[in-house]
This record gives sequence, C-alpha cells and structure tokens, in this order.
Amino acid sequence: MRGKHVLIRPYLPSDVSAHARAVRETAISGCRWLDWMEEDYPEDESRSWLALSQAAIAKNIAFDMGIFACQGGEFLGAIAINRIEWNYRAANLGYWIKDSASGKGIATEAVRLMADYAFNALQLNRLELVIAEENFASRRVAEKAGAQFECLARARVLDYGKPCHAAVYSIIAEDLE
Repeated sequence: MRGKHVLIRPYLPSDVSAHARAVRETAISGCRWLDWMEEDYPEDESRSWLALSQAAIAKNIAFDMGIFACQGGEFLGAIAINRIEWNYRAANLGYWIKDSASGKGIATEAVRLMADYAFNALQLNRLELVIAEENFASRRVAEKAGAQFECLARARVLDYGKPCHAAVYSIIAEDLE
C-alpha cells in the first residue's frame, strides 16, 4: 500500500536490523504502552517477530506490516490488523512510529492506508483502535485518521504494566470518505 509519504508492506528478512534499531530508539517512550520494547532489544527478537508476522499473514490470522518512507525506504514504524473476528468482519488496528519519525503525519497516513486495505482487500466492516487513555499522541492519530471515539473501557490495557482505562475508537469504511 503506497500513500503520499509512506509505503506499508509485509516485512522482509532484510528489515531485521532496521526494525531492531527502531525499537531500541523508541524504547524509552514506547515501553510505557508496549512492554516488549527495550533499549537493548536484540536483532534475534526482530528476526523472530518478522518471521511470525510473515507466517500470520500467510495464514490470514494477522497482518503485521512495516511502515516505510516512500522516498528512500527508511523503516518508520509498524502497523497491524490483528485480533480478527472473521464472523463479524471486525478487527483491531494498532501502530507505532519510531521517535525520530513521530509528529510528521506518518501514523495518520498509515492508519488511513491500512484501514482502506482492511475494508477493500480483507472485506472487513469495522476496525477498533484500543488506546491507553493517556496515550494522547496515539489518540490524536486515531482522530485525525477519521476514527470515531466510542467509549472508555475500564482496565482494558496497560500503562507501565498496570491496568488502565482505554479509549476505544472505531473506523468503518464511511469514515474514510
């Protein structure tokens, strides 16, 4: 999926080093919401994750992909459609952007591209974005991408490993028009 500034594609084995570097770069700010992010995140973890992601796509159970710059191909972050409920044609959408690329509209563009993919290629009807209540940057991305706020879900996600409320947003196809 190609947008004006970003390209979203499945991971390749050649993405291992860039993925691991991005996780390490973002670990201090990102570990609050994503507890697997560590400052010493090893390339072996990236290698395993990328292989699992490829296998999940092949089995149609999750679509974890990389976000890359259209110009130059720099790895910028990750985006995923997961927790798919095929019976209801609904799924979760999550994302993260490395620190040096955040605040530039990359995540917003990526969310819109991935939502379009979900509705057109995967034939899903609904995407949910479940974001820690105090993760204001991710909430802004959801809102700028056209997601609609639905509720606060109590003790739904973790903040520094402790249960916290989550803002639940949804995107349906009409929200992208």
